[in-house]
Amino acid sequence: MPTLHHSFLVSSNWSAPASSSINLTESVRVLCWIMTTPENHQSKVVHLQQTWGARCNKLLIMSSVADPTVGSIALPVVEGRQGLWNKTREALRYIYEHHLEGYDWFLKADDDTYVVMENLRYFLYAYVPDLPIYFGSKFRYPDYVKQGYFSGGAGYVMSREAVRRFYDKALEDEAVCPLNREVEDLELGKCMEGVNVTAGDSRDELGRKRFLPFQPVDHLTGSVSDDPEYWYNLYSFYEPIYGKNCCSDLAISFHYIDGKRMHMMEYLIYSLHAWGKHWESPPLPRRKTFDEALTVAGPYPLSTKKAATSTTETDVTLEDSSNHVPIS
Repeated sequence: MPTLHHSFLVSSNWSAPASSSINLTESVRVLCWIMTTPENHQSKVVHLQQTWGARCNKLLIMSSVADPTVGSIALPVVEGRQGLWNKTREALRYIYEHHLEGYDWFLKADDDTYVVMENLRYFLYAYVPDLPIYFGSKFRYPDYVKQGYFSGGAGYVMSREAVRRFYDKALEDEAVCPLNREVEDLELGKCMEGVNVTAGDSRDELGRKRFLPFQPVDHLTGSVSDDPEYWYNLYSFYEPIYGKNCCSDLAISFHYIDGKRMHMMEYLIYSLHAWGKHWESPPLPRRKTFDEALTVAGPYPLSTKKAATSTTETDVTLEDSSNHVPIS
């Protein structure tokens, strides 16, 4: 079972401000699509639109009802957990047919996901959207998806090429992308693996996660459970870390942020300052080569003997499926 660390890593210390004059909003164009239901339009979606959603280059509200008060799109689906996978398929179909060439990256988020768009663009700057890759909070289910898959709640972001491959090669091929399944994020992972779209590694240089599937307090305090048998600790692709170093200084997303708490997040991130303290932004990352981008660290071992002493990871490259390593 994994050893659950608390505050092991020392926070990174940025010493140089960003010197680039590049406008990331223009150079990293992100379309955001929000998965919601009619009953959440006023209780959640309106708050998302007033906060982080306004920083997307394009914001689409995917629902089953066209509601002019939030501008939602009525997808041809039946609401409910059993229909969530079909809803994702229809959302990606709509995006491909109406918006593919206008944007570089396509972010899926729930209506209770909070995203720091500046940090997302900063991270994505190192990758070109023609790469077959996507990112998020990575989980393991090796009997079904060898390379891992991304939690729906923390959000996942797909390159333009990833969306293209999904539409061209997976959407209508049930051998690659089965219909009528319940677990939306797992099924998307299966489809992406089937068309050689890499499940990338979004952790920072200290191994801290950027896409977080719970509220900040849960990661900071370990209140999601220190039990190694708890589902998050058991299925997390990379080792869970709790405490003040749980999360990257440039974290991208958190889940389970209700409508009112989105305004609290806005205040804490964009308005609150500690007098005398100054945060200097890091320089933009170097653009990765094709091989660098598609080479991804493997999972940490779950066996008791290894977990206590080792966090060694094996590099695997999706484009050559023979390089996959078994997940213990």
